[in-house]
Amino acid sequence: MLEFGFANTWEPDPLTDEEKEACIEACLDMDPGPAGEFRDYFIITQTEPYIDSVYLHFPERSLKPDLVVRFPFHEGYMWPLNDRILFDERCVNNRNLEFSHGPIQKIYDRYKELHPEWHLSRYHTESIRLLDHIYNCMQTNTVKEILYKAGLDDLAAYSCYMDEYNLLATKPGEIYDGIGIRALRALNCREGAMLLSASTGREYVKYLQQCFPDFFKEKMNDAQCRYIRDLIDNKLTPNEVGRLYKGARQRLMLIWNRSQYSIFMHMEQIREEILNNIRAINKIDPLYMKYLPQQPERMTTDQFNYEGLAKYLLHGREKYDRAIRVSNRKRNPEWQERDKGYVIRFPQTINDFCREAVYMHNCLSGYVDAMINNETTILFMRRTDDVNMPFITMEVYQNRLVEAYHRYNEDCTPEEADWIRAYCWRHGIDDSKYNFDRNLDMDFFIDDDGILLDEEDEEMWG
Repeated sequence: MLEFGFANTWEPDPLTDEEKEACIEACLDMDPGPAGEFRDYFIITQTEPYIDSVYLHFPERSLKPDLVVRFPFHEGYMWPLNDRILFDERCVNNRNLEFSHGPIQKIYDRYKELHPEWHLSRYHTESIRLLDHIYNCMQTNTVKEILYKAGLDDLAAYSCYMDEYNLLATKPGEIYDGIGIRALRALNCREGAMLLSASTGREYVKYLQQCFPDFFKEKMNDAQCRYIRDLIDNKLTPNEVGRLYKGARQRLMLIWNRSQYSIFMHMEQIREEILNNIRAINKIDPLYMKYLPQQPERMTTDQFNYEGLAKYLLHGREKYDRAIRVSNRKRNPEWQERDKGYVIRFPQTINDFCREAVYMHNCLSGYVDAMINNETTILFMRRTDDVNMPFITMEVYQNRLVEAYHRYNEDCTPEEADWIRAYCWRHGIDDSKYNFDRNLDMDFFIDDDGILLDEEDEEMWG
Protein backbone atom coordinates (compact mmCIF):
# COMPACT_ATOMS: atom_id res chain seq x y z
CA MET A 1 0.00 0.00 0.00
CA LEU A 2 1.33 3.44 -0.93
CA GLU A 3 2.05 5.50 2.17
CA PHE A 4 0.34 8.83 2.86
CA GLY A 5 3.00 10.11 5.27
CA PHE A 6 6.49 9.34 6.45
CA ALA A 7 8.43 10.12 9.64
CA ASN A 8 12.17 10.51 9.21
CA THR A 9 14.24 8.09 11.27
CA TRP A 10 17.51 9.84 10.41
CA GLU A 11 18.54 13.48 10.19
CA PRO A 12 21.71 15.01 8.68
CA ASP A 13 23.85 17.51 10.55
CA PRO A 14 23.00 21.13 9.68
CA LEU A 15 24.88 22.69 6.78
CA THR A 16 27.50 25.08 8.21
CA ASP A 17 28.42 28.47 6.78
CA GLU A 18 31.88 27.12 5.95
CA GLU A 19 30.38 24.23 3.98
CA LYS A 20 28.09 26.63 2.14
CA GLU A 21 31.03 28.89 1.23
CA ALA A 22 32.97 25.85 0.01
CA CYS A 23 30.05 24.98 -2.29
CA ILE A 24 29.98 28.53 -3.66
CA GLU A 25 33.70 28.40 -4.37
CA ALA A 26 33.26 25.02 -6.07
CA CYS A 27 30.59 26.55 -8.32
CA LEU A 28 32.80 29.47 -9.33
CA ASP A 29 35.77 27.18 -9.90
CA MET A 30 33.63 24.92 -12.06
CA ASP A 31 32.29 27.67 -14.34
CA PRO A 32 31.95 31.27 -13.17
CA GLY A 33 30.00 32.18 -16.31
CA PRO A 34 29.17 35.66 -17.60
CA ALA A 35 28.08 38.03 -14.87
CA GLY A 36 24.87 38.84 -16.73
CA GLU A 37 23.53 35.28 -16.76
CA PHE A 38 22.05 33.11 -14.03
CA ARG A 39 23.46 29.67 -13.31
CA ASP A 40 22.24 26.46 -11.65
CA TYR A 41 24.80 24.26 -9.92
CA PHE A 42 24.67 20.89 -8.21
CA ILE A 43 27.59 20.13 -5.88
CA ILE A 44 28.09 16.62 -4.48
CA THR A 45 29.94 17.21 -1.21
CA GLN A 46 30.46 13.55 -0.29
CA THR A 47 29.68 10.05 -1.59
CA GLU A 48 30.34 8.03 1.60
CA PRO A 49 29.08 6.97 4.08
CA TYR A 50 26.04 8.61 2.50
CA ILE A 51 25.53 10.93 -0.45
CA ASP A 52 25.27 14.59 0.40
CA SER A 53 24.69 17.35 -2.15
CA VAL A 54 23.72 20.99 -2.48
CA TYR A 55 21.82 22.85 -5.20
CA LEU A 56 22.70 26.53 -5.73
CA HIS A 57 21.01 29.09 -7.96
CA PHE A 58 22.92 32.24 -8.95
CA PRO A 59 20.74 35.13 -10.18
CA GLU A 60 21.75 37.42 -13.02
CA ARG A 61 24.65 39.81 -12.39
CA SER A 62 25.58 38.15 -9.12
CA LEU A 63 28.31 35.86 -7.84
CA LYS A 64 26.29 35.04 -4.72
CA PRO A 65 23.49 32.44 -4.78
CA ASP A 66 19.96 33.46 -3.88
CA LEU A 67 18.82 29.87 -3.33
CA VAL A 68 20.70 27.05 -1.60
CA VAL A 69 18.97 23.69 -0.99
CA ARG A 70 20.57 20.64 0.54
CA PHE A 71 19.77 17.12 -0.72
CA PRO A 72 21.08 14.30 1.52
CA PHE A 73 20.54 10.68 0.35
CA HIS A 74 20.03 8.28 3.24
CA GLU A 75 17.61 5.48 4.04
CA GLY A 76 15.03 6.64 6.54
CA TYR A 77 15.17 10.25 5.33
CA MET A 78 12.66 11.95 3.04
CA TRP A 79 13.01 15.48 1.71
CA PRO A 80 10.22 18.01 2.25
CA LEU A 81 7.64 18.06 -0.56
CA ASN A 82 8.79 21.43 -1.94
CA ASP A 83 12.38 20.19 -2.08
CA ARG A 84 11.31 17.07 -3.97
CA ILE A 85 9.52 19.21 -6.54
CA LEU A 86 12.53 21.51 -6.82
CA PHE A 87 14.89 18.53 -7.28
CA ASP A 88 12.78 17.27 -10.19
CA GLU A 89 12.45 20.66 -11.87
CA ARG A 90 15.84 22.29 -11.20
CA CYS A 91 18.11 19.23 -11.11
CA VAL A 92 16.77 16.11 -12.84
CA ASN A 93 15.02 17.91 -15.70
CA ASN A 94 17.36 20.91 -16.04
CA ARG A 95 19.62 20.51 -19.08
CA ASN A 96 21.53 23.68 -18.11
CA LEU A 97 22.52 22.34 -14.71
CA GLU A 98 26.28 22.49 -14.03
CA PHE A 99 27.77 19.58 -12.07
CA SER A 100 30.81 17.32 -11.92
CA HIS A 101 30.50 13.85 -13.47
CA GLY A 102 33.32 12.32 -11.41
CA PRO A 103 31.32 11.79 -8.19
CA ILE A 104 28.38 10.45 -10.23
CA GLN A 105 30.51 7.59 -11.55
CA LYS A 106 31.77 6.78 -8.03
CA ILE A 107 28.20 6.73 -6.73
CA TYR A 108 27.07 4.45 -9.54
CA ASP A 109 29.91 1.98 -8.99
CA ARG A 110 29.34 1.85 -5.23
CA TYR A 111 25.55 1.52 -5.16
CA LYS A 112 25.35 -0.86 -8.10
CA GLU A 113 27.51 -3.27 -6.10
CA LEU A 114 25.68 -2.63 -2.81
CA HIS A 115 22.15 -2.89 -4.25
CA PRO A 116 21.90 -5.00 -7.43
CA GLU A 117 18.16 -5.33 -6.72
CA TRP A 118 17.74 -1.62 -7.49
CA HIS A 119 18.48 -2.16 -11.21
CA LEU A 120 20.58 1.02 -11.43
CA SER A 121 21.45 2.54 -14.81
CA ARG A 122 24.26 5.00 -15.46
CA TYR A 123 22.04 7.43 -17.46
CA HIS A 124 25.02 8.89 -19.31
CA THR A 125 23.02 11.66 -21.00
CA GLU A 126 20.93 12.41 -17.88
CA SER A 127 23.35 11.69 -15.04
CA ILE A 128 21.31 13.31 -12.25
CA ARG A 129 18.59 10.71 -12.91
CA LEU A 130 20.89 8.23 -11.17
CA LEU A 131 20.43 10.19 -7.93
CA ASP A 132 16.66 10.27 -8.42
CA HIS A 133 16.78 6.49 -8.90
CA ILE A 134 18.83 6.00 -5.71
CA TYR A 135 16.73 8.39 -3.62
CA ASN A 136 13.46 6.70 -4.52
CA CYS A 137 14.84 3.20 -3.96
CA MET A 138 15.67 4.36 -0.42
CA GLN A 139 11.99 5.18 0.16
CA THR A 140 9.25 2.74 1.14
CA ASN A 141 5.99 2.02 -0.71
CA THR A 142 6.10 4.88 -3.19
CA VAL A 143 5.23 4.64 -6.87
CA LYS A 144 8.78 5.39 -7.95
CA GLU A 145 10.24 2.91 -5.45
CA ILE A 146 8.03 0.11 -6.77
CA LEU A 147 8.79 0.91 -10.41
CA TYR A 148 12.52 1.50 -10.03
CA LYS A 149 13.00 -1.74 -8.13
CA ALA A 150 11.05 -3.58 -10.86
CA GLY A 151 13.51 -2.30 -13.48
CA LEU A 152 10.94 0.10 -14.97
CA ASP A 153 13.13 3.17 -14.71
CA ASP A 154 11.50 5.27 -17.44
CA LEU A 155 8.01 4.56 -16.14
CA ALA A 156 9.26 5.62 -12.71
CA ALA A 157 10.90 8.80 -14.00
CA TYR A 158 7.69 9.99 -15.70
CA SER A 159 5.18 8.58 -13.22
CA CYS A 160 4.39 12.13 -12.10
CA TYR A 161 2.21 12.46 -15.22
CA MET A 162 -0.21 9.73 -14.05
CA ASP A 163 -3.80 10.95 -13.93
CA GLU A 164 -4.56 8.86 -10.85
CA TYR A 165 -2.84 6.40 -8.52
CA ASN A 166 -4.03 3.16 -6.99
CA LEU A 167 -3.14 3.79 -3.36
CA LEU A 168 -3.42 0.07 -2.57
CA ALA A 169 -0.76 -0.85 -5.14
CA THR A 170 2.16 -3.02 -4.04
CA LYS A 171 3.47 -4.01 -7.49
CA PRO A 172 3.72 -2.39 -10.94
CA GLY A 173 0.67 -4.08 -12.47
CA GLU A 174 -1.55 -2.69 -9.72
CA ILE A 175 -0.26 0.83 -10.35
CA TYR A 176 -1.31 0.52 -14.00
CA ASP A 177 -4.79 -0.96 -13.60
CA GLY A 178 -3.80 -4.61 -14.03
CA ILE A 179 -1.51 -4.36 -17.09
CA GLY A 180 0.90 -7.31 -17.18
CA ILE A 181 4.56 -6.92 -16.34
CA ARG A 182 5.63 -8.02 -19.85
CA ALA A 183 3.67 -5.17 -21.42
CA LEU A 184 5.06 -2.73 -18.86
CA ARG A 185 8.62 -3.80 -19.64
CA ALA A 186 7.93 -3.35 -23.37
CA LEU A 187 6.52 0.14 -22.73
CA ASN A 188 9.39 1.23 -20.46
CA CYS A 189 10.31 4.45 -22.27
CA ARG A 190 9.29 8.10 -22.05
CA GLU A 191 6.46 7.89 -24.58
CA GLY A 192 5.38 4.58 -23.09
CA ALA A 193 5.03 6.31 -19.74
CA MET A 194 2.97 9.06 -21.37
CA LEU A 195 0.77 6.44 -23.04
CA LEU A 196 0.14 4.78 -19.67
CA SER A 197 -0.37 8.05 -17.81
CA ALA A 198 -4.04 8.35 -18.86
CA SER A 199 -6.73 5.83 -18.00
CA THR A 200 -7.83 5.73 -21.66
CA GLY A 201 -4.34 4.71 -22.75
CA ARG A 202 -4.22 2.00 -20.11
CA GLU A 203 -7.54 0.58 -21.29
CA TYR A 204 -6.28 0.43 -24.88
CA VAL A 205 -3.05 -1.25 -23.78
CA LYS A 206 -5.00 -3.92 -21.90
CA TYR A 207 -7.02 -4.62 -25.05
CA LEU A 208 -3.89 -4.79 -27.19
CA GLN A 209 -2.23 -7.05 -24.64
CA GLN A 210 -5.15 -9.45 -24.93
CA CYS A 211 -5.74 -9.34 -28.70
CA PHE A 212 -2.23 -8.57 -30.00
CA PRO A 213 0.14 -10.17 -27.46
CA ASP A 214 3.02 -10.24 -29.97
CA PHE A 215 3.24 -6.44 -29.72
CA PHE A 216 4.80 -6.76 -26.27
CA LYS A 217 7.31 -9.54 -26.83
CA GLU A 218 10.11 -7.02 -27.38
CA LYS A 219 10.88 -3.59 -25.95
CA MET A 220 9.14 -0.80 -27.84
CA ASN A 221 10.78 2.52 -28.64
CA ASP A 222 9.40 6.02 -28.15
CA ALA A 223 8.18 6.26 -31.75
CA GLN A 224 6.10 3.09 -31.47
CA CYS A 225 4.51 4.21 -28.21
CA ARG A 226 3.87 7.72 -29.52
CA TYR A 227 2.23 6.29 -32.65
CA ILE A 228 -0.21 4.25 -30.53
CA ARG A 229 -0.96 7.33 -28.44
CA ASP A 230 -1.61 9.42 -31.56
CA LEU A 231 -4.00 6.76 -32.89
CA ILE A 232 -5.87 6.79 -29.57
CA ASP A 233 -6.04 10.61 -29.64
CA ASN A 234 -7.67 10.35 -33.08
CA LYS A 235 -10.57 8.43 -31.48
CA LEU A 236 -9.91 5.15 -33.30
CA THR A 237 -11.34 1.94 -31.91
CA PRO A 238 -8.98 -0.46 -30.08
CA ASN A 239 -9.16 -2.87 -33.01
CA GLU A 240 -8.30 -0.11 -35.50
CA VAL A 241 -5.38 0.96 -33.31
CA GLY A 242 -4.07 -2.61 -33.24
CA ARG A 243 -4.47 -3.09 -36.99
CA LEU A 244 -2.79 0.19 -37.94
CA TYR A 245 0.04 -0.24 -35.45
CA LYS A 246 0.66 -3.75 -36.73
CA GLY A 247 1.18 -2.34 -40.22
CA ALA A 248 3.53 0.44 -39.08
CA ARG A 249 5.36 -1.45 -36.33
CA GLN A 250 8.44 -2.50 -38.30
CA ARG A 251 8.92 0.94 -39.88
CA LEU A 252 8.67 2.61 -36.48
CA MET A 253 11.46 0.43 -35.11
CA LEU A 254 13.97 2.48 -37.12
CA ILE A 255 12.92 5.82 -35.63
CA TRP A 256 14.78 7.09 -32.57
CA ASN A 257 14.16 10.84 -32.29
CA ARG A 258 11.28 13.28 -32.53
CA SER A 259 12.30 14.88 -35.81
CA GLN A 260 12.39 11.46 -37.48
CA TYR A 261 8.97 10.72 -36.02
CA SER A 262 7.55 13.97 -37.41
CA ILE A 263 8.84 13.02 -40.85
CA PHE A 264 7.39 9.53 -40.42
CA MET A 265 3.94 10.88 -39.54
CA HIS A 266 4.06 13.22 -42.54
CA MET A 267 4.88 10.24 -44.75
CA GLU A 268 2.07 8.26 -43.13
CA GLN A 269 -0.37 11.00 -44.11
CA ILE A 270 0.94 10.84 -47.67
CA ARG A 271 0.67 7.04 -47.55
CA GLU A 272 -2.96 7.24 -46.45
CA GLU A 273 -3.68 9.72 -49.24
CA ILE A 274 -2.07 7.33 -51.72
CA LEU A 275 -4.21 4.45 -50.45
CA ASN A 276 -7.35 6.55 -50.85
CA ASN A 277 -6.29 7.49 -54.39
CA ILE A 278 -5.58 3.84 -55.22
CA ARG A 279 -9.09 2.89 -54.12
CA ALA A 280 -10.58 5.68 -56.24
CA ILE A 281 -8.47 4.73 -59.30
CA ASN A 282 -9.42 1.06 -58.93
CA LYS A 283 -13.07 2.03 -59.34
CA ILE A 284 -12.38 3.68 -62.71
CA ASP A 285 -11.29 0.53 -64.55
CA PRO A 286 -10.82 -3.15 -63.53
CA LEU A 287 -7.36 -3.15 -65.15
CA TYR A 288 -6.00 -0.92 -62.38
CA MET A 289 -6.97 -3.38 -59.66
CA LYS A 290 -4.98 -6.08 -61.44
CA TYR A 291 -1.89 -4.19 -62.61
CA LEU A 292 -1.58 -1.10 -60.40
CA PRO A 293 0.56 -1.83 -57.29
CA GLN A 294 -1.77 -1.63 -54.32
CA GLN A 295 0.83 -0.88 -51.63
CA PRO A 296 2.21 2.67 -51.29
CA GLU A 297 5.69 1.32 -50.49
CA ARG A 298 5.93 0.13 -54.10
CA MET A 299 4.75 3.44 -55.46
CA THR A 300 8.12 5.04 -54.77
CA THR A 301 10.06 2.34 -56.63
CA ASP A 302 7.85 1.48 -59.60
CA GLN A 303 8.70 3.17 -62.85
CA PHE A 304 5.34 4.71 -63.70
CA ASN A 305 4.46 8.19 -62.50
CA TYR A 306 1.94 7.57 -59.73
CA GLU A 307 1.46 11.23 -58.90
CA GLY A 308 0.70 11.75 -62.56
CA LEU A 309 -1.95 9.03 -62.47
CA ALA A 310 -3.68 10.71 -59.53
CA LYS A 311 -3.47 14.08 -61.29
CA TYR A 312 -4.74 12.77 -64.63
CA LEU A 313 -7.47 10.41 -63.39
CA LEU A 314 -8.74 12.04 -60.20
CA HIS A 315 -8.08 15.78 -60.40
CA GLY A 316 -8.04 16.78 -64.07
CA ARG A 317 -9.70 14.01 -66.05
CA GLU A 318 -12.14 16.17 -68.00
CA LYS A 319 -9.44 18.72 -68.86
CA TYR A 320 -7.06 16.05 -70.17
CA ASP A 321 -9.81 14.24 -72.08
CA ARG A 322 -10.64 17.47 -73.88
CA ALA A 323 -6.95 18.19 -74.58
CA ILE A 324 -6.46 14.71 -76.08
CA ARG A 325 -9.48 15.15 -78.37
CA VAL A 326 -8.12 18.49 -79.59
CA SER A 327 -4.67 16.99 -80.09
CA ASN A 328 -5.98 14.02 -82.10
CA ARG A 329 -7.76 16.35 -84.54
CA LYS A 330 -4.32 17.59 -85.59
CA ARG A 331 -3.05 14.09 -86.42
CA ASN A 332 -3.41 12.10 -89.62
CA PRO A 333 -6.57 10.00 -89.11
CA GLU A 334 -5.36 7.46 -91.68
CA TRP A 335 -2.68 6.32 -89.21
CA GLN A 336 -5.50 4.56 -87.36
CA GLU A 337 -6.25 1.27 -89.13
CA ARG A 338 -7.16 -2.41 -88.79
CA ASP A 339 -5.19 -4.96 -90.83
CA LYS A 340 -4.33 -8.68 -90.61
CA GLY A 341 -5.16 -9.27 -86.96
CA TYR A 342 -3.96 -5.96 -85.54
CA VAL A 343 -5.47 -2.55 -84.78
CA ILE A 344 -3.56 0.75 -84.59
CA ARG A 345 -5.18 3.76 -82.92
CA PHE A 346 -4.42 6.93 -81.01
CA PRO A 347 -5.17 7.23 -77.26
CA GLN A 348 -8.75 8.50 -77.06
CA THR A 349 -9.00 9.57 -73.40
CA ILE A 350 -6.64 10.12 -70.48
CA ASN A 351 -7.93 6.90 -68.92
CA ASP A 352 -7.06 5.13 -72.19
CA PHE A 353 -3.53 6.49 -71.92
CA CYS A 354 -3.13 5.68 -68.21
CA ARG A 355 -4.40 2.11 -68.66
CA GLU A 356 -1.66 1.59 -71.22
CA ALA A 357 0.97 3.13 -68.92
CA VAL A 358 0.01 0.99 -65.92
CA TYR A 359 -0.10 -2.23 -67.91
CA MET A 360 3.12 -1.53 -69.81
CA HIS A 361 4.86 -0.69 -66.54
CA ASN A 362 7.24 1.81 -68.10
CA CYS A 363 7.69 5.58 -68.34
CA LEU A 364 4.76 6.10 -70.74
CA SER A 365 2.81 8.34 -68.34
CA GLY A 366 5.61 10.90 -68.66
CA TYR A 367 4.62 11.45 -72.31
CA VAL A 368 1.15 12.91 -71.65
CA ASP A 369 2.09 16.57 -72.13
CA ALA A 370 4.29 15.88 -75.16
CA MET A 371 1.44 13.95 -76.80
CA ILE A 372 -1.15 16.63 -76.01
CA ASN A 373 1.13 19.33 -77.44
CA ASN A 374 1.67 17.22 -80.58
CA GLU A 375 5.40 17.10 -79.92
CA THR A 376 5.28 13.33 -80.42
CA THR A 377 2.72 10.70 -81.42
CA ILE A 378 1.79 7.70 -79.30
CA LEU A 379 0.14 4.74 -81.05
CA PHE A 380 -1.54 1.74 -79.44
CA MET A 381 -1.19 -1.53 -81.32
CA ARG A 382 -3.81 -4.08 -80.26
CA ARG A 383 -4.88 -7.53 -81.40
CA THR A 384 -8.27 -7.58 -83.11
CA ASP A 385 -9.46 -10.41 -80.86
CA ASP A 386 -8.93 -8.24 -77.73
CA VAL A 387 -8.86 -4.58 -78.74
CA ASN A 388 -9.24 -3.30 -75.17
CA MET A 389 -6.14 -5.05 -73.83
CA PRO A 390 -2.78 -3.24 -74.21
CA PHE A 391 -0.36 -5.11 -76.43
CA ILE A 392 2.37 -2.95 -78.05
CA THR A 393 3.00 0.76 -77.57
CA MET A 394 4.63 2.73 -80.38
CA GLU A 395 6.08 6.24 -80.56
CA VAL A 396 6.58 8.21 -83.77
CA TYR A 397 8.75 11.33 -83.42
CA GLN A 398 9.24 13.70 -86.37
CA ASN A 399 7.69 11.06 -88.67
CA ARG A 400 10.26 8.53 -87.52
CA LEU A 401 9.57 5.33 -85.55
CA VAL A 402 11.58 5.49 -82.31
CA GLU A 403 9.83 3.00 -80.03
CA ALA A 404 7.74 -0.16 -80.31
CA TYR A 405 7.65 -2.28 -77.16
CA HIS A 406 5.63 -4.83 -75.27
CA ARG A 407 5.13 -4.70 -71.53
CA TYR A 408 8.31 -4.03 -69.50
CA ASN A 409 9.90 -2.67 -72.70
CA GLU A 410 10.29 -6.12 -74.19
CA ASP A 411 11.08 -6.28 -77.91
CA CYS A 412 8.56 -7.27 -80.57
CA THR A 413 8.68 -10.70 -82.17
CA PRO A 414 9.99 -10.93 -85.77
CA GLU A 415 6.41 -11.41 -87.03
CA GLU A 416 5.18 -8.32 -85.14
CA ALA A 417 8.20 -6.32 -86.37
CA ASP A 418 7.40 -7.23 -89.98
CA TRP A 419 3.80 -6.07 -89.55
CA ILE A 420 4.94 -2.75 -88.04
CA ARG A 421 7.45 -2.21 -90.87
CA ALA A 422 4.66 -2.74 -93.40
CA TYR A 423 2.46 -0.33 -91.44
CA CYS A 424 5.19 2.33 -91.50
CA TRP A 425 5.71 1.82 -95.25
CA ARG A 426 1.97 2.28 -95.90
CA HIS A 427 1.88 5.59 -94.01
CA GLY A 428 5.24 7.05 -94.96
CA ILE A 429 6.78 6.65 -91.51
CA ASP A 430 10.57 6.26 -91.52
CA ASP A 431 11.57 3.05 -89.75
CA SER A 432 15.00 2.68 -91.36
CA LYS A 433 16.87 3.53 -88.16
CA TYR A 434 14.74 1.35 -85.89
CA ASN A 435 16.16 -2.15 -85.30
CA PHE A 436 13.46 -3.69 -83.05
CA ASP A 437 16.31 -4.47 -80.66
CA ARG A 438 16.24 -2.51 -77.42
CA ASN A 439 19.99 -2.75 -76.95
CA LEU A 440 20.49 -0.92 -80.25
CA ASP A 441 17.44 1.30 -80.32
CA MET A 442 18.27 3.11 -77.06
CA ASP A 443 21.00 5.00 -78.96
CA PHE A 444 18.73 7.88 -80.04
CA PHE A 445 19.47 11.46 -79.01
CA ILE A 446 17.66 14.80 -79.18
CA ASP A 447 19.73 17.89 -80.01
CA ASP A 448 19.14 21.39 -78.60
CA ASP A 449 16.70 22.19 -81.42
CA GLY A 450 14.59 19.10 -80.78
CA ILE A 451 16.00 17.23 -83.80
CA LEU A 452 16.21 13.45 -83.47
CA LEU A 453 19.74 12.06 -83.97
CA ASP A 454 21.00 8.49 -84.00
CA GLU A 455 24.32 7.40 -82.50
CA GLU A 456 26.32 8.19 -85.65
CA ASP A 457 24.85 11.69 -85.82
CA GLU A 458 25.63 12.25 -82.14
CA GLU A 459 29.27 11.32 -82.65
CA MET A 460 29.48 13.65 -85.66
CA TRP A 461 27.95 16.62 -83.83
CA GLY A 462 29.84 15.91 -80.58
